[in-house]
Amino acid sequence: MAAVKIHPHPIAVHFSNGLIPVSIFFLFLFFLNRDPHMEIVAFYTLVVGTFGSGLALGTGLLDWKKHYLGAWVPVFKKKLTAGILAILGGALACLIRYLHPDLLSSLSGLSVLYVVLDLFVLACISVAGYLGGKLVFQ
Repeated sequence: MAAVKIHPHPIAVHFSNGLIPVSIFFLFLFFLNRDPHMEIVAFYTLVVGTFGSGLALGTGLLDWKKHYLGAWVPVFKKKLTAGILAILGGALACLIRYLHPDLLSSLSGLSVLYVVLDLFVLACISVAGYLGGKLVFQ
């Protein structure tokens, strides 16, 4: 029987960061048809994706220490910054939505901030993923 190597960082990243685009997709569907169920799905996938990103960040730090000996080079600084910003932006968006469940029923500064934060999280995980891909495939 062959030994199975488990790589927790890619598993955590692909699971949690895969949910952020799904959240944006359901938010888009909500804006198209105003079905409140779409907005609820968008919120919960954002919650799981955001807090799962904490696990991805933690496993990434372990891999960084193990495979790269904790080398503090620009690519890791950028990945860490993007990961932290994604978690903070996602947590703030989740908190805003949790405190104001009917947030998207009308256009307000807070609803715009919520959508901008969602898109910001998507941008942050995209940057971190792109840099991770460069590390793995170059």
